[in-house]
Amino acid sequence: MTTTPDPPTSPTGEPAAPEQVGLAFRAMLSGALAGLTLIAAAMWLMRTLQAAGRAPTAPTPGDAVATLVLLAWVGGAGIAGLLAWGLMAPIRSAYRRGGFAMVAGFGTLPLAFVTAPVDALLGRWGLLGLAAASASCGALLARRLGIR
Repeated sequence: MTTTPDPPTSPTGEPAAPEQVGLAFRAMLSGALAGLTLIAAAMWLMRTLQAAGRAPTAPTPGDAVATLVLLAWVGGAGIAGLLAWGLMAPIRSAYRRGGFAMVAGFGTLPLAFVTAPVDALLGRWGLLGLAAASASCGALLARRLGIR
């Protein structure tokens, strides 16, 4: 009588799924790019309001434009996590999906630091271009995952 070996398990006791590593990386990157899109678009809006004279060029924490930037950063991280969670639907483990979705959300914040040099070098239209480029790349990655 022969016995089949048990499949390898992860440290959490769940079956290991090395074939889903690529899916997780693409989903996290797609989510982070979606968050960057939101942040870059909000930064473009802020710079446009400043150029029109409707927002202060040196905002204080109580100004509406400062709240816009803060909400964009928090919202970008949230969108990144939610999108990554949804794209990782084939991963059955909620523990893994949640962990990877949080990585996508938190990874959006340092990724968004690219908006400062883009703004300094290319101005507000560079921010709009960054938003368009990150949206296109994120949509392409999501499409490759089979999401339409």
